[in-house]
Amino acid sequence: MSLKDPQFIKEMQQKAEQSDSKFRISAFGINRKGECVAKATNSFRFGRKGGGIHAEMKIMLEARRKRIKTIIICRIGWGGDIRPIEPCPVCSEKAKELGIKIISVKE
Repeated sequence: MSLKDPQFIKEMQQKAEQSDSKFRISAFGINRKGECVAKATNSFRFGRKGGGIHAEMKIMLEARRKRIKTIIICRIGWGGDIRPIEPCPVCSEKAKELGIKIISVKE
């Protein structure tokens, strides 16, 4: 998996399109061998502020079992274009705790 591979970026964009949230985000969990072993989108719970779960946190919940070392996150706009994204402080802290590096897809 490489951020320079157009097919990989396209796959991340397609996964983000599946999100039911206002901010359409996908996360892919990569193991030491460079294999994508987990994929997730962020989710939104209606009627409850902060009730959703970030895509990268979903991946981290599986991290030990799947031996994830890197998480790549991607946010898209409603036109399908890549938008800027950084992990929130909670996700950043959890990733640091688990020894996982989080990388954002940039334009």
